[in-house]
Amino acid sequence: QQGSREDAVKKESNLDLMTRSLYIHVMTFSSPITRTGRSVVALLLMRTVLLFVGTGVVLPFVGWIYNRALLWADVTVVIVDVITLLVLSQMLARQNRRLRDLLAPSRLGTAWGLLAFIMLFIGFFISTFIGNLVAYQGPPPASGGWHGVPLWMGWWALLVMPVTIALAEEGLYRGYVAEVLESRCHRNAALVVIAFFFALQHTALTPLTPRAQFARFVTTFLVGILMGCMRWRCRGGLWPLVVAHWGLDVLGLGLPVLLASQAS
Repeated sequence: QQGSREDAVKKESNLDLMTRSLYIHVMTFSSPITRTGRSVVALLLMRTVLLFVGTGVVLPFVGWIYNRALLWADVTVVIVDVITLLVLSQMLARQNRRLRDLLAPSRLGTAWGLLAFIMLFIGFFISTFIGNLVAYQGPPPASGGWHGVPLWMGWWALLVMPVTIALAEEGLYRGYVAEVLESRCHRNAALVVIAFFFALQHTALTPLTPRAQFARFVTTFLVGILMGCMRWRCRGGLWPLVVAHWGLDVLGLGLPVLLASQAS
């Protein structure tokens, strides 16, 4: 009986030591994980906040007309893109990496990017149809279009804006943040989280009517899912997505603004 009691005491002592060791292990590593999680959330929210701030800064100069201020988002978004790339460069420097290492530009990646652009264009068309169907139960109401667009802004929207948007958004969402999240959770969960914040960002570039906001959110969420899946499949690293994103923004954003500037 005395031997069995000693064994029981030893087992309890070993269990206590294991419990304390586990506690110390969790407390040691939970703090860095928590800080990393907060950093990722801050990065994911950064563009949305900055884009809303940019529109707010412009509002007093356009008679407090929100839709008019959105036209100047073609300029403010480039500023936000530059800030995003600077922040990414700082984050990558902590890993002894450069932005070029993340984006990995190459001729092969450019060739795959042209193919990815076709897929993305088709996916965007389908996503837009679904977004409008969910929000409007059909086609969206006709908008009045852009009026009084300066010619310089048309060329800016065609030549500058698509480049900076593609570099910043792919570098952030499908690049750095995707790497961090996929190293800490299942890649499908990371895919959904990134697509959510990617869609949230685009609400800052949309008229404030509930249906317009909802349609844009659904559309860009589906596009975010598609681009995340393309990242898994595309050869040539992240660069094909940069090229595809650039092509989509040239056709969908830059060209319409240039045509509006020439008609003004």
